[in-house]
Amino acid sequence: MSVIKKIRTALRKFDGKRREKSIGLEVWFLKLLGGRKGRTERLLKPTEVKRVLIIRNNKRIGNMFFLLPFVNQVKALYPNAEVELILSDPWQGSIFENLGLSRIHFSQFGLKTIPQFSRAMKQLKQQPYDLVLLPYGGSSDRIVASMVEARNVVAFYGPADAAVCSHTYKYQGRYAHFALSCMELLEQLHDAEPAEYVGRLILSESEQQEARKQLQALLGDNQAKPSFAYFRGARGAKVIADKDWQTLLVKFKQHYAGEVNIIEILSPDVTEPLAEAEFTYSNGDLRKLAAFLQQVPLFFCGDTGPLHLASSAGAYCVGLFTVTNVAQYGCLGEHAVNVTDLAAIDAGKLLEELKLK
Repeated sequence: MSVIKKIRTALRKFDGKRREKSIGLEVWFLKLLGGRKGRTERLLKPTEVKRVLIIRNNKRIGNMFFLLPFVNQVKALYPNAEVELILSDPWQGSIFENLGLSRIHFSQFGLKTIPQFSRAMKQLKQQPYDLVLLPYGGSSDRIVASMVEARNVVAFYGPADAAVCSHTYKYQGRYAHFALSCMELLEQLHDAEPAEYVGRLILSESEQQEARKQLQALLGDNQAKPSFAYFRGARGAKVIADKDWQTLLVKFKQHYAGEVNIIEILSPDVTEPLAEAEFTYSNGDLRKLAAFLQQVPLFFCGDTGPLHLASSAGAYCVGLFTVTNVAQYGCLGEHAVNVTDLAAIDAGKLLEELKLK
């Protein structure tokens, strides 16, 4: 065995021991917080479940939209139960409005927000749950679950999950997409066949009407022209260069012989538009931004929050994926097209695929 192989083997063994010890420490901590106290080994029948809690501690905006199919399906499986949701921060709650949830809690989990977290956990303990679901798991979700009174706690199997869960299921990997991977948990729990899952942001008629007024006011006398919007913001390697955006916009301007309204969506990270943009729009309210993008005939965006926001709202979207896996993170739905080769985009064919003129 070469020296390099020996070093690699030693490092793998060390990492395995480290993980083993850290898991042991986590299990000890979870048991200290409450562990499986109050759990029952009998799996409750759906008709026995009157109160459900879904736990999802995560601060990334895209992951909130990916949770929508799971929330919708839980509501469908337990139509007579009160379904509640606990998220990390208050700004995330607006995504789940109008879904028929009984209540949305916010853990505010973090070292700097321990007092807020303690208050949130105290509130959760006031009434026990029949069923607690951990669709994605994770250490912070397990901590919350350990502090909640519940008869059944269900998650995918992991080394630390048995410390808080009454029932765990082995992850089979039936779905490639991150938003659908957790649906397997519900399928195994209910011994059900895969179905067509829907994850939609539900906008009210008044929200849509206000967005239509905003778009009309923005375009003014140019409303008769075709329109499309785009957003350049992204993180790290997902950022698309300005020159590539300019090339893309030119293709569509040429397709429409210059008779097109180009709207750039601005944000605190993207404050100045490209020269090609005749109009700009920005809104820090996620629901208002979603409603606006729903009204725009077509929206271009890289793999970032606003893309999944628009897709969840049912907007016509073109997702531009340069580094991330489309099968895992692409837009879902009939109104979306995922593109991996920006240079190969043909404006006419893309519009035809989306059934747009």
